[in-house]
Amino acid sequence: MQVAATYDNGIIRFTQPIQFKHRQFKLMIDLPESEIDTTTAPAASCSSAPTAQAAATAGNAYLAQIQAILGPQFHPRAKTSVEQDKATYVDALEEKYTR
Repeated sequence: MQVAATYDNGIIRFTQPIQFKHRQFKLMIDLPESEIDTTTAPAASCSSAPTAQAAATAGNAYLAQIQAILGPQFHPRAKTSVEQDKATYVDALEEKYTR
């Protein structure tokens, strides 16, 4: 089956919604040769996982959707350190499993 999609900075977006039967499967992608950059060296290893930049872009898009839904009730979380996040996580686990 062939479906239309666009590639956007590490994310493949289908032009129409598709519901898959399985969460993981192999597929074949036909790329236009004019879109392949041959001037840079290929990566040492190929990973199917999204890059950190692509994940951040997707996260920002998701956050924008939430902000649009909540409107003026949206209040962004204050910046925290890794240590604060870990402490909050430990507190949540203790609360969940000690009650």
